[in-house]
Amino acid sequence: MLFRILILLFVLLIVPDVYMYSVYVRRWTRRWVWRLLTFLPSVLLLLYMLWVLHSDDMHVENQVKVGRFMVIFLAVTVPRFLFTLIDALGLLGRGLYRRTVRIVAMTVALFALIVLGYGYFIGRHRYVVNEQTIYFDNLPKAFDGYRIAHFSDLHIGTFSDNHQDDIATIVHLLNSLKCDAILFTGDLVNYESRETDGYRRLLSSLKATDGVVAVMGNHDYSMYIKTLTPEMIRADVAELQHRERSYGWHLLLNENRIVRRGNDSIAFIGTENDGNPPFPRLGNLAVATKGLHGVMRADDKANAAAPSHTFSILLTHDPTHWRRNVVPETHIDLTLSGHTHAGQFKVFGWSPVSPVYGEWSGIYKDGTQVLNVTDGIGAVMFPFRFGAWPEIDVITLRRSH
Repeated sequence: MLFRILILLFVLLIVPDVYMYSVYVRRWTRRWVWRLLTFLPSVLLLLYMLWVLHSDDMHVENQVKVGRFMVIFLAVTVPRFLFTLIDALGLLGRGLYRRTVRIVAMTVALFALIVLGYGYFIGRHRYVVNEQTIYFDNLPKAFDGYRIAHFSDLHIGTFSDNHQDDIATIVHLLNSLKCDAILFTGDLVNYESRETDGYRRLLSSLKATDGVVAVMGNHDYSMYIKTLTPEMIRADVAELQHRERSYGWHLLLNENRIVRRGNDSIAFIGTENDGNPPFPRLGNLAVATKGLHGVMRADDKANAAAPSHTFSILLTHDPTHWRRNVVPETHIDLTLSGHTHAGQFKVFGWSPVSPVYGEWSGIYKDGTQVLNVTDGIGAVMFPFRFGAWPEIDVITLRRSH
């Protein structure tokens, strides 16, 4: 996985060293021994990175090693990189201006180190519950007040760094909410089904009146371990699907499930992952809505004189699916997604993923259709969260009056 961001890692490592040497080290000493010693921390960090890269096969036993490396690497390089960017502005002036910029650069670097430490030691375990109410004109009366617990992106392998007890905390929190349904929108694992070993009892204990409904995310398709053959990938995906169903979860693979209250009903629809490249695009809304009344817009003419479409809730991992296919092709009322993690970092409404995704965190509306993108509850590769705290969204459905 580290190979995907290798260029970024080298930039974070090399740029500050070049700047510090050019601006400061050459002035401080002329002795080459001392000058070379200033590069020692980066050399050691580079050797550490090469060692981790050598074993970065994404299998369960090596995931913790990658996570710890990322914490150490970013704690060393990010503050230095930010100091470099800001301090370089001071070269445009002299005297008081130069000293002020340097103080600001040092303050920002220190703050970055504090944020990284907080996000790793505290933020990744700071579980929050977001309560929200959404109104719909066509919600059946029997479902007025229906409560949904929406969570996503558990990435269970990341908890292998001696934080397995967090899974019990998450399960207990979900059960304590006493919702009518628990909906999971994918990425149960990081890279392979073996990550769920030892968690069967806990995951089977998730309970809600209408059960647990789940779909798969991009990480659930064994697409990142390059040493696997196509046959091994298919077998591992099938194993993960078998495990989810063995927990008592209703895993929907381009399928739907009807929930009834007396004469009223709503539909849970689940599609396979459908994202922009390189993520799998396997969703099929026409197949997933089979048997439901008037949900696909293509059926509008045939159902022009019929009652309103079946009230429906779609689980689809990637939020780009909503704008790309759900809105233009269906009448689906509420779509639930995850995937973005809100970049695992969010301040003042900004995240590193906000320039990439049009819908990346929270509630979005297009006409009568609504999308909820949860920030997720786990972390991948880098066990860290700040601002984008690990969350569960509790959505109460209400009829508009």
